[in-house]
Amino acid sequence: MNDPAVFGAIIPADPEHPGVSMESTHFILKTVAGAPNPRPPFFFDILDQGEGLTDVGTHLLDLVQWTLFPDQPIDYRQDIQVQDGKRWPTKLTAAQFRQVTGAADFPPELAPYVHGDQFDFYCNNQVDYRIRGAQVRSSALWKWESPAGVDFHHAIYRGTRASVEVRQTIKENYRPEVFVAANGAGNSAGVSAAVHARIESLQGTYPEVAVEAAGDELHVTIPDRYRVGHEAHFAQVVEEFLKYMGKSKSIPAWERPNMLAKYYVTTKGVQMSKG
Repeated sequence: MNDPAVFGAIIPADPEHPGVSMESTHFILKTVAGAPNPRPPFFFDILDQGEGLTDVGTHLLDLVQWTLFPDQPIDYRQDIQVQDGKRWPTKLTAAQFRQVTGAADFPPELAPYVHGDQFDFYCNNQVDYRIRGAQVRSSALWKWESPAGVDFHHAIYRGTRASVEVRQTIKENYRPEVFVAANGAGNSAGVSAAVHARIESLQGTYPEVAVEAAGDELHVTIPDRYRVGHEAHFAQVVEEFLKYMGKSKSIPAWERPNMLAKYYVTTKGVQMSKG
């Protein structure tokens, strides 16, 4: 996203037409490492586990900061303005709750959200905010069960020269794919040349990553060996964490302010969603 030749700059936008849209959809009933993943009852207590934005939503905000402003510290007091927050429940039946937790009934702490045979799990959030002038909408969602057995990610960066989009729909066989679309015919040749040049520059690090025409768009093709799965991602995170634990001075200078920035957005967004 930080290649001006491809992207340009984030387009000026209002909250209903954000320059950056991030959406992550997780699923309550899922299989991890080949086995059903049980959820303890406290997982559904939003006062304990947190709502969607303050839980998995933090990863979306990491992506926004890393892609728009790589290796740059963000000051939440000056660089961020949180504008609005929304929340809504995913409704579970008592049978679904028993299936995923093994519990015979809803625990007492969930009583305010239980209505007969139905439980309102407030796990869905949307936040609108500006970060250094870039308009962002971030949505963290939880649904019951994935049609493909995986979580979904969708992202759009709308620039003055082109838009870059990550899609993971049935058309992509539920695998995340990257597409670049020039803004108007006048930008097509320049954007195409810039994308090809960018891909060529990555060959030393990621051999065989390529680009192909896909109608009016360009599709970045990614070999299977670079598609790291859920468990492997966790292993990478742990490895990086242990490296920092062993050498605390190796932690980037931007890590602390950017951590404060993302948690400011998530907690403020949830607070605003409650009116």
